Amino acid sequence: MSRNPYGDNKPKAFTLIEVLIALALFALASSIIASAFINALLARENNPSITYKDIATQTARNQLLLEPDKDSAEEGTTIEALEIGEITWTSEILATDIVDLFECRISIEFLDLDSNAASSYRETLYLLRPTWSESDERSSLLQVKKDALIGDRDFNSF
Repeated sequence: MSRNPYGDNKPKAFTLIEVLIALALFALASSIIASAFINALLARENNPSITYKDIATQTARNQLLLEPDKDSAEEGTTIEALEIGEITWTSEILATDIVDLFECRISIEFLDLDSNAASSYRETLYLLRPTWSESDERSSLLQVKKDALIGDRDFNSF
């Protein structure tokens, strides 16, 4: 133990009261942080804005993104969805004026197996997919862009 530099012979240490106050403050801060964390988890779990239909729609979008070729993506598939039955998705894929960019109009049909009620959802996505491009389409689009660039330049100004 070190001695106090002021000359008295009392050892330097925390008193029991100081240790108890520090422990009480630590316990209070820990309980506040823990309750805030638990409240955040409960709010996330009980979020009413996220429905099973939203999850199924996101699943269909992900399936479209995972399709390696254009024909499979247009054909779509049927997926078993939690709590809402089956979803069937198909898409219409259109080429755009931009090389490798496609307009995908996805249609999702929801079928509740318990009540045989059906509903649908449609949206348009723009996907950059070089694997879906055909070489002659790509070549013609690139040639059009090249001709437009050459037409816009003034080579006589140099």
